[in-house]
Amino acid sequence: MSLKDLIYSDIDNVFLNEDEFAFEVTIRMGEEDITLTCVPDDDLLTERKDKAANGTLYGDRLIFLKISDLPGRPNVGSRLTYQGKPYFVMDCVDNFGMYEVRIGANKT
Repeated sequence: MSLKDLIYSDIDNVFLNEDEFAFEVTIRMGEEDITLTCVPDDDLLTERKDKAANGTLYGDRLIFLKISDLPGRPNVGSRLTYQGKPYFVMDCVDNFGMYEVRIGANKT
C-alpha cells in the first residue's frame, strides 16, 4: 500500500472519525441540504490570519469536507449555510480527498 493510499484511508478512519476530530453537520449548498461529517480547524485559520497582511479579509471559519460527500465543488462566492448560519465561500482547495473550505460571513 502506498503512502497516498494510507492518507486516503485515514480520511474516514481517523480524520472524519466523530470520536476523534469530526462531527456531523448539515450544510446547505444552493437549494440542497447535505448532512455530512466535517472537521473545523479554527486553530489553523488563526495561524494563517496571523501570517496574513493587516487588513486582509481572511475568513471566519475553516472547514474540511470529504469531496465524495458533496455533489460538487463549493464555488468561491457561493452561499453556504454552516450550522444554521449563512456564510459565503472565500476559497476552496482540493487537499488529498478533502476540500479545505474557507468561509466568511457578511458583517454589519
